[in-house]
Amino acid sequence: MTRAVPRYSSRTLPRTAFVPGVSQRADRPTEPLSRPAVVDFNALSGDEDFRHGVDLFNHGFPWEAHEAWEPLWFTAPRDRPERELLQGLIHAAAAAVKAKAGALDAARGFVDSACGHFALASSSILDLAELAAALTAWGDDPSQPPPTLILIAAPAAS
Repeated sequence: MTRAVPRYSSRTLPRTAFVPGVSQRADRPTEPLSRPAVVDFNALSGDEDFRHGVDLFNHGFPWEAHEAWEPLWFTAPRDRPERELLQGLIHAAAAAVKAKAGALDAARGFVDSACGHFALASSSILDLAELAAALTAWGDDPSQPPPTLILIAAPAAS
């Protein structure tokens, strides 16, 4: 039995996933990245951009997840542990993009990098040890779907 993947955002998911080097250039999302003016990093699990990135990642849109998380990463102060968390998630998304493109060795490299960032982060949003272990196991066979991100104590979107 397949477990239902939770949704954390009410935003619509794209119709197709963009995969650099595989998708047609015309399929690349054209909306410019916008940096949020203010992000409450003490309540990141409630941030709609963050939650939408989790949904994108969990539902097979890793390029788009990366695009959702990158503006938050740019906004995060360098001394915040959330910056390492976001960088790790961005690298996990890059691993999934590389796997979709068939570049499995590159995917494994991004898994290692993501786990390195998770080791430097602290989070009450995700179980980083569990996530790193799941990513590492997935890195052994990145032809399978990547692990699902489950937010801790975050209600699913209705």
